[in-house]
Amino acid sequence: MPRQRTILRENILDASMELLRTSGFKQFTARQIAIKMNSSTQPIYKEFKNMDDLKVGLLDYIKQYLAEEIFMVNNPQSDLTSVCKKYILFAKEEPTLFSAIFMDRELQAVELHAFSYKAIKGLLNKELNVWDDEKQQELLDILWPVIHGVAMLVAQGQLAYNEEEISQKVQAIIDMTTKLWNKQVQ
Repeated sequence: MPRQRTILRENILDASMELLRTSGFKQFTARQIAIKMNSSTQPIYKEFKNMDDLKVGLLDYIKQYLAEEIFMVNNPQSDLTSVCKKYILFAKEEPTLFSAIFMDRELQAVELHAFSYKAIKGLLNKELNVWDDEKQQELLDILWPVIHGVAMLVAQGQLAYNEEEISQKVQAIIDMTTKLWNKQVQ
């Protein structure tokens, strides 16, 4: 009877995510992931063809994490303000992970930004009743670079806001953005 695997795909992805949390892609190797799991590299290469294959799996894993924890796509109570606030808080609380995901070139950052845009578009539909794709894009082109820019500056330690200040900044950004966008639409 063959031995049953004790380290599964999810364990490897969890360890990979934990490694990103602590050191980004600087030490992202099979050996370092194995150390996080207290194992050899063998389970990693049984589950993934190579490190590029692992990164593809990790990209999907990260999307799922972002969908559930940041963009709250399955939560009917989620709103634009709370999602933008969670995004900036994520950058504040997990700066290494945020930087690895959105600012490093190891993962498909373009795909993650497109994923983020799609999540925010859904909120624009629900909250601001903006259904036209062109109008959504116009609003997103104003709003998202500002929110993402603030998050990047927070992750880099250039801006040091507490949670209340983040809430106030997000609300001000959304208010100013929608006001500017409404002027352009009229």
